[in-house]
Amino acid sequence: MHIDIYAHTLYYDKKASHMMKALLKDDTSVSVKNVAKPVLRSNGDVLICIHLAGLCRTDVFVAEGKIKGKPDLVLGHEFSGIIEAAGNDARGFQPGDKVTVMPVIPCGTCPLCTTGKEDMCQNTTMLGIEHDGAFAEYISVPAAAVYKLPENVPFDMGAYSEPVAAALSVMKSGIRPGEKGLIYGDNRFGHLIDRILKAYDFKDVTIYDPRHNTTLDESAYDFAIETMANEKIMEDIFRAVKPGGRVVLKSRKHDSVGINFNAAIKKELTLSAVNYGDFNEAIRLMAEGRLQVDDLLGDVYDLEDFAEVFERSKTHEEKKIFFRPRREDNHVRDC
Repeated sequence: MHIDIYAHTLYYDKKASHMMKALLKDDTSVSVKNVAKPVLRSNGDVLICIHLAGLCRTDVFVAEGKIKGKPDLVLGHEFSGIIEAAGNDARGFQPGDKVTVMPVIPCGTCPLCTTGKEDMCQNTTMLGIEHDGAFAEYISVPAAAVYKLPENVPFDMGAYSEPVAAALSVMKSGIRPGEKGLIYGDNRFGHLIDRILKAYDFKDVTIYDPRHNTTLDESAYDFAIETMANEKIMEDIFRAVKPGGRVVLKSRKHDSVGINFNAAIKKELTLSAVNYGDFNEAIRLMAEGRLQVDDLLGDVYDLEDFAEVFERSKTHEEKKIFFRPRREDNHVRDC
């Protein structure tokens, strides 16, 4: 699969009369602005009318400048919507298709990409960071990153496909049903991982909440999955896993975390870092009812409420929060 780099970027037609609303970060601020609606610049692109877009901590970090994005960036990367237009080479897609998008886009040219291992590409770029994202009414993306949603998967679940695919990656780590497991972190992502493990017949998994100040049993677990990380947490995890056990690194921490090498080596622990599982499998899990996520999905807000929503997200992580970029009224209707 080859994806030209120019097809990754959301291009704006400066002369277009049709404008759209977007949550934009520039050098000094984050604000809702009117910008020109994106246009297809490649026959392999599709134009999507965004119905719902989920808020992730990554979006907040980019808004705050903790993660550097491109100049004049539209934020957001978890979303679902309806295809409005498709290029001639966007095979399998047509206007009216209900879709979601894998926001991490491989370069398409490295040896891994050209040998069918795009999921291991080390030159990826991401919507909402290097390229304009989903907190907008429309987005143009490569068709290779687009996935159709079954009719029984509603838009909020479709927009939640990216977190599900991220959590599904723990199945790539080598853990097996029948093992005793620990999920470190009583949070939305920890509960999502727990439900995925149950869908694959894991029956003996404990979610640990460090806020309760209880001590984990020493050398009690065959594997542990971290959903939050600092030096103390890693010490707790190393202590809790059995000799010869496995530690799954999942929290995508952006700053460095110290670990005690001696503790890991003495127990001969295996550290498995995992990225994403298969997007189609993530969608199937929800469509077939094997994975229930309804109670993890929260309220829907207008883009104009972003400041309050961003701030609240720092202390309330129980449910996924969504933005609806398009207000349904007498003048504008949802896609």
